[in-house]
Amino acid sequence: MKAGLFLLAVFAALVACNDAAVFQNPAARVNMAQGTYWPGDRLLHSSYYSKTAIPNAVQYQDITYRGNSTVRITFLEAVEVGATQWGTPSLWAGGVGFNYTTIRLTSARGYGYYYLVRIYGR
Repeated sequence: MKAGLFLLAVFAALVACNDAAVFQNPAARVNMAQGTYWPGDRLLHSSYYSKTAIPNAVQYQDITYRGNSTVRITFLEAVEVGATQWGTPSLWAGGVGFNYTTIRLTSARGYGYYYLVRIYGR
């Protein structure tokens, strides 16, 4: 009787922890999107940026866009292209509501990156 209850308890614990045994990828693709794209917005800037991997090095690149005084940025996006290399895009200056922006693309140590950066505005 005790052995039956023990096996039932072990089985119940295994069923409850079933999802804990599944491997979860801790590093996911990192994209950046800020603002809202509205009908009537136009594409102000679109370009691909890449760096090849250098062993044990962290690389970065600043992308700066400056529009004229009547332009207002409404949407920014940096999308990783291809297989993930764990790069990180971040906004350093300006952005949505401004007429300028600086986006920094940073690689993971020992990796490169390949991003498509688009800036929309009106």
